[in-house]
Amino acid sequence: MKNQTRKLVWASFLLVLGIILPRLVNLTGSMTLGNLISPMHIPVFLTGLILGPFYGTLVGFITPLFSTLLFAMPPMMPPIAVLMAFELAAFGLISGYLYSNKFKNIYFSLIAAMILGRLVYGLALIAVGPLFNFNPPFIPFMQGAFLTGIPGMVIQLVIIPPIVEKIKPIKEFTEFNRKVK
Repeated sequence: MKNQTRKLVWASFLLVLGIILPRLVNLTGSMTLGNLISPMHIPVFLTGLILGPFYGTLVGFITPLFSTLLFAMPPMMPPIAVLMAFELAAFGLISGYLYSNKFKNIYFSLIAAMILGRLVYGLALIAVGPLFNFNPPFIPFMQGAFLTGIPGMVIQLVIIPPIVEKIKPIKEFTEFNRKVK
């Protein structure tokens, strides 16, 4: 029970960070800076990598929707918030699953999640876009999603692994102590 409570607290903290971090970036006065560095993605990746695929998916799906409710960003019309909910859920699921169950290689897990998450973004556009009467040309839309995401991907690949490496010993220590008691 204590482990689940800890995970829920961490997930809540990372959810709040995912909502606040983009607002802090927007304080610079540039809306395009947020699109370039994708600050909302960082806490979602951290959630998947640290807490696993379940919490990564949950935090990934909820973060853009809560952000929209609180700050009207990302926008609901066009349904970017809904598309991002699916994309970020895929980020959390894939990074968490690959890192905790399959490969244990943080860079492979991140890169695979970044690519597959963008593909989920495109699939969500096909599935959800017509419900909102949002039908941009698919290929240019996806090219824009991948190309504008490159600076953010680079930043994430530089920032996230050291954070996870710093947290991993703490996580292992607390799990060891829990087993001893």
